[in-house]
Amino acid sequence: MPESKEKKSFARRVAGSFLYVGVGNVVSKVVSAAALIYTLALVTPADLGLASIVLAVIAILSAVTELGLGVALVQAQSPTKKQIDSLFWLSLMVSAGFYLLVFAAAPLVSWFYEETRLTALLRVQGLNLVVFSFFFVSRTMMQRDLQFGRLALIENSSLLLASGSMVFLAWKGYGVWAFVMAEVVNRVVQALACQACRPHLPRLRFRLADIRGMVSFGLYATGSRLLYNFYTNIDYLIVGKVFSGEVLGIYTLAYRIVSDPVRALAAIVNQVAYPAFARLQDQLERLRLYFFTVARISMTLIGTLFMILVVYLDQVLLLFDYHEWMNAVPLVYVFAFLGLIRSVAPLVPQLLNAVGRARLNFFYSLSCSVLMPIAFLVGSAFSITGVAVAWLVAYPIVVMILFYFGSRALQMWLPGFVIKSMAGLTVVVPVALCGLGLRLLFQNVLGAGTAVVVTAGITGTLLLGLAVAYLRERATIKRVLS
Repeated sequence: MPESKEKKSFARRVAGSFLYVGVGNVVSKVVSAAALIYTLALVTPADLGLASIVLAVIAILSAVTELGLGVALVQAQSPTKKQIDSLFWLSLMVSAGFYLLVFAAAPLVSWFYEETRLTALLRVQGLNLVVFSFFFVSRTMMQRDLQFGRLALIENSSLLLASGSMVFLAWKGYGVWAFVMAEVVNRVVQALACQACRPHLPRLRFRLADIRGMVSFGLYATGSRLLYNFYTNIDYLIVGKVFSGEVLGIYTLAYRIVSDPVRALAAIVNQVAYPAFARLQDQLERLRLYFFTVARISMTLIGTLFMILVVYLDQVLLLFDYHEWMNAVPLVYVFAFLGLIRSVAPLVPQLLNAVGRARLNFFYSLSCSVLMPIAFLVGSAFSITGVAVAWLVAYPIVVMILFYFGSRALQMWLPGFVIKSMAGLTVVVPVALCGLGLRLLFQNVLGAGTAVVVTAGITGTLLLGLAVAYLRERATIKRVLS
């Protein structure tokens, strides 16, 4: 195939992958968000706070059990069947070992937080560590081949079923179990669906020597993810110990309102960006073009959503009569500005992994893991708002380390890299002003009710954001696809 046709074919595959994953994730995330909103009416803030402790502990451990093997398998040029089988058995042995650790240590966690229910909750949620081993090979091989249509169907179907189980259990009065069992359902459905779409039946063979290089590469990714999961979840554990369960529930809701959209889009971007960047690791100009295009679009889409949250969240809570959750609104205002940075930052580790510099991600995550817990402890000495402000003060400092590594990978000066990465602000700021203007128009000038303000204001702001994003990026997208 001629080079120009190969480039066009690759670009269209990447664009198609973003479309498949993006559309699917938007639909499923809207449904899951609606399920969460409905569930909040059936549970207490203390239930959500307790669930956040369980999910935080297992999230931290999952980074260790996964060993970065999926990252290593994507990055490997031509993995053999023997290597893939060895990766499976290694993953299963490690995850089973850590589950036994969770099972034994669960009573100690219950004692530390003075909450007896944590023992059973951790033991059930910990099963997700083992379930991962049974589908990570199938899922990763689909990623390698850019089969994101299948992956989008699998992941979004599992999320929809998990959301349904959460609502059902909350409706039945199971409280905190609704959140925990939803995560278990999500993992089990993913495992079954991945095996159905891309079966992997490993033979009884294991040779560490065959995968030593892949494990070595994956360990850097493991360390990075472990540290990432640590510093992005340690605030839950600190807040849960310092404050009441109800306060932790309010904090959790505020953080999830901002972090869930970031993680959703990051999942879309990372799934497609990492294998795409890996293919372009020896083509510097094309790699720069793809990276900054994705970064701008990512910030534009997430930034538009965050500005809608900042302007309309209090009205949405009032519309649904969620007065007991209103204390989350000031925290969301703080987290929304943090989210603008986090809409771009997760893209840089994918760039570094793709060019074989996973160890730099480890150094960045190590910096975060040292500074962020200190900031949270200092903030918790003042108030729950102090913990949120700690994010806003400390995180931009450490993220500059990551941006420096990214600038070196693309052979650029740091200021230029930062400016081009954050270029989505040129869309986000006008959209925010428009959203505020629409609220003032409907609420203060026209005297509309809360339902009209929320519906018309959010719809208008969202449409404007999408229109501006299209006009801003259509020339670049055409260049990428040409």
